[in-house]
Amino acid sequence: MSFRTGSLACALSAALCAWPALAQDTETPEVETPDADTPEVVLPNVALPAEPEEICYGLGTSVEWIAGDEAGSDISTAEAFLQLDAVEVAPNGNFVTAFSVTEAGDYRVEAAATEFGDTVIELFAADGTLVLTDDDSGGSLASRAETQLQPGSYCLLTRGYAGGAVVADVRVGTVEMEPLTQGLADPSGFFAGVQTCTPDTPATPLGSGALDTMLEQGVTVTNSVSQTPYYRFTLAEPQAVTIRAENEWADPYIYIFDGDGTLIAENDDYDSLNSRIDFTSPLAAGDYCIAMRALSDQNQPVTVTVRGYDPRAAMFDLYSQGNASPPDGSGYPITELGVLSSRLVYDQPVGHDAVFYGFSVPQGGLLVIDAIEITDSDPVIRLFDGSGREIAFNDDSNGTLDSQITARVGPGNYMLGVTQYSSGYTGVIRVTIERFVPAQ
Repeated sequence: MSFRTGSLACALSAALCAWPALAQDTETPEVETPDADTPEVVLPNVALPAEPEEICYGLGTSVEWIAGDEAGSDISTAEAFLQLDAVEVAPNGNFVTAFSVTEAGDYRVEAAATEFGDTVIELFAADGTLVLTDDDSGGSLASRAETQLQPGSYCLLTRGYAGGAVVADVRVGTVEMEPLTQGLADPSGFFAGVQTCTPDTPATPLGSGALDTMLEQGVTVTNSVSQTPYYRFTLAEPQAVTIRAENEWADPYIYIFDGDGTLIAENDDYDSLNSRIDFTSPLAAGDYCIAMRALSDQNQPVTVTVRGYDPRAAMFDLYSQGNASPPDGSGYPITELGVLSSRLVYDQPVGHDAVFYGFSVPQGGLLVIDAIEITDSDPVIRLFDGSGREIAFNDDSNGTLDSQITARVGPGNYMLGVTQYSSGYTGVIRVTIERFVPAQ
């Protein structure tokens, strides 16, 4: 059930809200002046209950106490968890709910999609400071974080991953209360989520000073997330940078904070299960912190790299991932198949980098494209038109790991990108392209 707070005026006076609107009198009413002996009435200075919008200012247009009012939203005194069911988050939108803590302790915040979507949660203190953020620690794309909270009011923001729409249940409780999500099965009990990297957070420095002169070659370190969850670096001048965290067995998730502890970027699964953030506009001079967690295995080594952003290299990375088709003159290898008459079969080893096939269609019709495992493969295919627009995509068709695209096309040039689902596959993929024309 979802509760919403009324206006402050209605909260103070139910009778006031019950009266209908009155027309203004045409005559000015006579005002009685109190005589000097009438004692002045002094109203007591009573603190009004805080509205959630005052606590969560700037986080969302619709904010509510999780239990409907401030008193009932104190999770420290609640007999059971507090929950809002099936809250709807629009594309690129947020849902924010407030709760309070009167006793310091360990608490859990969660969100889980009920119908569709992938939730992300962010917990803020009343002053707007980000306490933590989490994406998938609840398991099955649900969000969950457990942390120690001090007395005060808090705002829990729920959104869809990458701006997607989501319908979700949102729950707040102590760690002893029943959880909403299954969590990640990790016997070490590591923290699920990332706490804000503030200037006081212990972090491993990258380099002995500012990184500006080292960005061309890049600075690279390798440690497990359990050993080194935070790194810190400094820029002496504004710089465009690329930050990577790589090891699919760990499945790293990275967060970037500025020197004040404000979250400025995050990423998961940019390239397969590896993470990457490109700051194409220069970051201002100052201190920055990289926070990490591992969604699979926190004890696996993760290689973290900070280097200068190279637009050409970034485009080549997009081509190698199959996320964009290489244009003429790009230098990326393309296998030209010529004019597609009826049917073509082509076998090709596919490793980490995408393989592209270019071909032309002389007249409109139907294309049926299959990518089939021959050895050690999980194919993913994308079809692009001559302008580079992706017009079809498929992974895992007909209950198999093979892929298939059926697309109606007009005459023109096309390009097919073939990739492996992850870099763990390096085998041969058989591509079959068939063209069917309308019956005369």
